[in-house]
Amino acid sequence: TNLGEVLVATDSEKIKKICNKNGIKSIITSSNIKSGTDRVYEAYKTIGKEYDLIVNLQGDLPIFKSELIKSIVNLFNDKDLEIGSAITNLDESEVNDKNIVKAKVKLDKKNQGFAIDFCRSIKNRKNFYHHIGVYVYTANSLKKFVNLQQTSNELERSLEQMRAMDNKIKIKLVRVDSNPLSVDTLKDLRKIRLLFKENKY
Repeated sequence: TNLGEVLVATDSEKIKKICNKNGIKSIITSSNIKSGTDRVYEAYKTIGKEYDLIVNLQGDLPIFKSELIKSIVNLFNDKDLEIGSAITNLDESEVNDKNIVKAKVKLDKKNQGFAIDFCRSIKNRKNFYHHIGVYVYTANSLKKFVNLQQTSNELERSLEQMRAMDNKIKIKLVRVDSNPLSVDTLKDLRKIRLLFKENKY
């Protein structure tokens, strides 16, 4: 995306070795981490640099278009924004799939809006979209997030963004056209491996 420095944060020595072999900057973080956001913050503290924005792109989303991250970063033209993320249209086949996180939001003419809720199970599709698990934070919002206690909604739904929602930290969402394949199941992993093998990515 050419937006800035890229760093892999992991608790795996195996992953770090692969990064080193391929000339990718990486850092070992604790294995006792509550969420991906907490891991990003630990890496951020260890590096000791200041950044305008911090992007949390998790390893279960290995293939994506650069426009996805750029679209979220553009949300921060709103100087008061703390956290940004993305959504895409929810496919009929995904409605009852609990591996697919759904975001409830009312979009404006720019296909943007603040999240109302996040969940895995829904009864009514109205205003629900497929949530793409990429987050962008300001340094202050990242620090604020990790200093909050995990909430019951975060633990029950296994959704880290509920920690922000339950503490009145607004998450702004932008709708994008692409729906990157997330690796949530063994079936997804097989699809990704096939795409890499055939260079179809």
